[in-house]
Amino acid sequence: MKILISLPIFLFIQLNSFAGELVINEVFYDPGTTGLGCFVELYGKPNLKLDGYKLVGINGNGGAEYNIIDLSGYKVKPNGFFVVAQNKSVPNADLVNAKADYQNGPDSIQLHDKEGKIDAVGYGDFSNAVFAGEKEPTLDVIGYSIGRRPDGFDTNDNSLDFVGLAVPSPGRPNMPAMAEVNRKGKLTQTWAYIKQN
Repeated sequence: MKILISLPIFLFIQLNSFAGELVINEVFYDPGTTGLGCFVELYGKPNLKLDGYKLVGINGNGGAEYNIIDLSGYKVKPNGFFVVAQNKSVPNADLVNAKADYQNGPDSIQLHDKEGKIDAVGYGDFSNAVFAGEKEPTLDVIGYSIGRRPDGFDTNDNSLDFVGLAVPSPGRPNMPAMAEVNRKGKLTQTWAYIKQN
């Protein structure tokens, strides 16, 4: 009964906390021993043209930019997702670019449009590092992804907006991925279970 009551409230929060056209929605940057490819998933306005948008890594050790990925020429899929994958092993990839392998924490990834930074996520302990995310950093995980739950939820505070997802879900909603974790109780070390509707 609690789930039935809290779910509409959670969805209400989502609708009122996602005002932007596009956000970084999920990041898988440290696959550990899973053998899975890294990715950055964006979420936003369906069919949004990504001309002028780019992903920018910010090195926690000194703050230098690295692994800049130009998204021009692409657009968000009708379901609101866009996946930038390190390699072809990642399902639902819309753009394959080896630079999508961002460093382990403490590090940050920013999303820029033609005017500059519009979103960012920083993960890890920034006690002695340069933080380029939003407000407070989120956790740093190995073999798991970090993602918004529900998709697009954005308070401009990484510590509130991002949670650890034991089953990465590129191009798919993050909440079903959590259900998969609860059912299996461990990390699925293959992409095979992910199916496109």
